[in-house]
Amino acid sequence: MNISRYKKVLSKYATGISVVVKKDKKNLVTGITVNSFVSISLKPAYISWSLDKTTSSFKKFKNLKIFNIYILSEKQIEVSNYFSSKNEVKKNSVIAKNLLKYNLAELNCKIIKKMNIGDHLFFVAKVIKFKLKKDQKPLIYFASKYKKLF
Repeated sequence: MNISRYKKVLSKYATGISVVVKKDKKNLVTGITVNSFVSISLKPAYISWSLDKTTSSFKKFKNLKIFNIYILSEKQIEVSNYFSSKNEVKKNSVIAKNLLKYNLAELNCKIIKKMNIGDHLFFVAKVIKFKLKKDQKPLIYFASKYKKLF
């Protein structure tokens, strides 16, 4: 299979962008940008996302138990780019403040199952709490580029 062509095919599916964040005892926010976030059940409230086993951040997230997911708004391209390439930032930094201030929603989750599937680790988690934020436009990813709704 031609992997680069396959990736191009998959890029034609528009997705929202979210950041998975774990708490850190060193006053750091450790996060990773994901577009694999999906709701899988309403009763109970279960979500899932997956992590590439070859990513540099795999070791930081493979033993994840409790985490937050922030669904990004169109104002958060810088946040998405930051957590796509780096994982940690001080809690009082501009990036961390923008993550918290401009997101569309946040979910506090607890892992209930992890599965190795192909080249990814697949997480299933129960939503413990959630917060709906300001009504803004989402950050969309399509054809390997950020897009904005009209």
